[in-house]
Amino acid sequence: MKMLRRIICFCAAVAVIVLTGSCQKEVISWFSREADVSFKVSTAEVMTKAIADGSNVDILYWEIYGDVNNAQKPLAEGVVKDDDANGEFTLDLTLIIDQTYTFVFWAQVDREEGKEHYDVSDLRKVYIKTYADEKANDESRAAFFAVKELHVSGPIDEKIILRRPFSQLNIATTSYDTSLNLTSGLKVNTSEITVDGVANAFNTLTGKGEGRLKVLFSPAPTPHGEDDAVKKMLDVNGVKYHWLGMNYLIVNGDKDDVNVDILFDTTHGPVDLYVSNVPVKENFRTNIVGDLLTTDARFEVIVDENFDKNDIVVNK
Repeated sequence: MKMLRRIICFCAAVAVIVLTGSCQKEVISWFSREADVSFKVSTAEVMTKAIADGSNVDILYWEIYGDVNNAQKPLAEGVVKDDDANGEFTLDLTLIIDQTYTFVFWAQVDREEGKEHYDVSDLRKVYIKTYADEKANDESRAAFFAVKELHVSGPIDEKIILRRPFSQLNIATTSYDTSLNLTSGLKVNTSEITVDGVANAFNTLTGKGEGRLKVLFSPAPTPHGEDDAVKKMLDVNGVKYHWLGMNYLIVNGDKDDVNVDILFDTTHGPVDLYVSNVPVKENFRTNIVGDLLTTDARFEVIVDENFDKNDIVVNK
């Protein structure tokens, strides 16, 4: 695990002006008023709480602010890699005491390993780089965030648990060919989804998305990939479903209703499903489940709070 050590001199320019004309000993005394601050920033405790567990998240961006709402730029910023692939990042800093700092954290898949999904130039508001050619079922869009305000009066050893900025939208079916009377088994090759109501930015300070767009997540292999769907099932309240789609959505506000158009490419032709007013919420999991592949599709929408609590049926 790589560890970073930074010395943050809060208002250093002001300190120099105040101490002009003072002896060197006094200047050294001012800057010795420091404290070691250590963060263990973790996604490990939330990885297992979603069907897509985010275990590929391997890079953490961080920024430190004094006046987080009005500052033009952070006092310091940096990057930490999760070389051990254990969902934890270690950050060691040395800060000036008797100051209040705001720390902003954003963890994601290393951008060097694929498409750049997010603009992390200012972590206070993370923008989607572009929705052009975004694929459905893309686990590389996984990300986590946290914001923490701390007053430094001495050494600090703090654990930060990151949370997801998304609603995770899952799509799954009870069966493949029940009531279809097919001569050969049905297989879904790809799924795509159009969502009307997706935000294009996430404000980490408020925990809310901003903007409302209609976005196409283009066709891609279902979450089970080339395997048969029975290899990877969606468990909702103890019921197993064949898992056909998974998408991360930045929600307008912290919750919203979106319209969803799903298109499956199957070995027996296309299957289209439209669901209006689907409730989505930041850090919640919404599941569209039921008998989705028949001519008379029957389904329900189930919201799973915080990825780890019991599912709540909100519409049938």
